Amino acid sequence: MSKTKKEQIFDAAARTILEEGLSQLTLQQVAEHAHMTKAGLLYHFASKEELIQKMNEHAILCFRQQLKTYQETYKYEKAPYVHAYISATLHDLDHQNTTQLCTSMLATMSFDETLLNPWRDFYAEFKAKAAEEINDPALSHLIRLACDGIWFSEMFQLEPLNREEKTLLLHRILHLLEEGA
Repeated sequence: MSKTKKEQIFDAAARTILEEGLSQLTLQQVAEHAHMTKAGLLYHFASKEELIQKMNEHAILCFRQQLKTYQETYKYEKAPYVHAYISATLHDLDHQNTTQLCTSMLATMSFDETLLNPWRDFYAEFKAKAAEEINDPALSHLIRLACDGIWFSEMFQLEPLNREEKTLLLHRILHLLEEGA
């Protein structure tokens, strides 16, 4: 499946951040990485702020789509939403979709903290849905923070786990979920 022009621009922005650093995240640099003119990029995004905002929205949308797919798969399991969250995290890591998610968050944090609001809303939604499925709030917090820890170790390259270690950790969390849900 080929990527849309906007998805190609998101990839170019992510490459800019990863290869050259946040300080080089300019519309000109992104345009060059996307093999287009700055005017062509401006056709899709009027500003760097809009580009970052749309990167976040796209990353959240992609993760939500994975959640939906896994919720259907696990609809007969205990805590299907939380189970889907764990599995979607593993899926995303397995398919190397973390680059856009991580770089969109990094760009947001350095540019304008209010652009994190969609992420805040997403986490509030997780907390509410997990509370419906799990009687132990500490377990739902443990699950979310373990998944986040995997993301953040990838994002900042702080001794990120290899694929086998990630899989082992997430399967252990699934086991805890089965015991505690």
